[in-house]
Amino acid sequence: MGEREKKNEKQVNIETLKLPSEQNEAQAGSFSVTALNPLVLTTARYEPGRASHYLCSLDDSQKRLIGAAELAYYQGKPDEAVAIARKLDEGSIDSCFAKTLISVMAALSMGNINDIFQSYFELSNAIGIDASNPSLIKTGDFMRLFFNIMIHNIKGIHFPQVSVYAFAVSESLKPMAIYSYAHYLQLCGDSGRAVGLAEGALVMMEHTCPISEIYLALIIAIGYISRRMWEKAEYYFRYAWSLAEPDSIIMPFAEYRGLLTGLLEKCLRYDNPEVYRSILELANRYHKNWIYIHNEITGDTVTDKLTAIEFNIAMLASRDYSNIEIASHLDISVNSVRAHLRNIFNKLGVDSRKQLGKFVIK
Repeated sequence: MGEREKKNEKQVNIETLKLPSEQNEAQAGSFSVTALNPLVLTTARYEPGRASHYLCSLDDSQKRLIGAAELAYYQGKPDEAVAIARKLDEGSIDSCFAKTLISVMAALSMGNINDIFQSYFELSNAIGIDASNPSLIKTGDFMRLFFNIMIHNIKGIHFPQVSVYAFAVSESLKPMAIYSYAHYLQLCGDSGRAVGLAEGALVMMEHTCPISEIYLALIIAIGYISRRMWEKAEYYFRYAWSLAEPDSIIMPFAEYRGLLTGLLEKCLRYDNPEVYRSILELANRYHKNWIYIHNEITGDTVTDKLTAIEFNIAMLASRDYSNIEIASHLDISVNSVRAHLRNIFNKLGVDSRKQLGKFVIK
């Protein structure tokens, strides 16, 4: 089989990961059934700094393994996360869902494109398990939403069904579902609603759920960045970091480095240089693989030709930030901004800021 045929075969398989509206409509009557929750640590209630202690307290060995794989991923050890996930009993539906979801998340940080696609295909198969079971359907629908959010594929998400999924899952999974819906709104350009929804979710949480709260706080920060409300964006970034630092949670910050447009540098580069370097290394690997998968699935042209600082400057410039504003936000000189913009234009073959939009994250 030639390279073109192989690529087409991948694209056909990838199509099965999208949310077909007619399937969603057919399932609209199943929302009263309680969904499964394939995530253990992500939705757990524990005090920051006691993630490992919480996992050791679990009686169920499979849940301990799932949680350990999640923790390894969040601590920036994707290879360890996959190794742990492989030990899970595939006879358990929760374990099957967890294994495939962890593999998908970790593959984006591990650099092997074939492994990334293979993990996506496994996720698609996991989603399709026992489609007659409403509980599995609901969990699978959430995983589709979560997957499409991960790669910024709003074409694969259909409104209003997506809003129903965010609220129809089990209570423990609901904060992550709301985060996913808020991120969807952000990607659609509705940052006001995204911020309001995520802030409301944080306010309503009765117990500390560090991982879920980290993701909610980061999407709020990103929303405020879109609205140029930098002080509020920094507040929520630092709130997320206060929950993450005690357990060495760094991967969510690597995932969002591009969308945080300089906030990572402002808050961590000088205060926590070693941690900052670790996040940056993870972010660079994640970003390159993310771009490949995102472009392959969506047909977009997000570029991998730019360095991290160049990508941030290109994003800000495409949003009509002046050189002075960019320099102030990234804590560099105006001359440095000008020099970076010249390099960006040369690398991308463009001659104006308006042309940068098609090469960066929306």
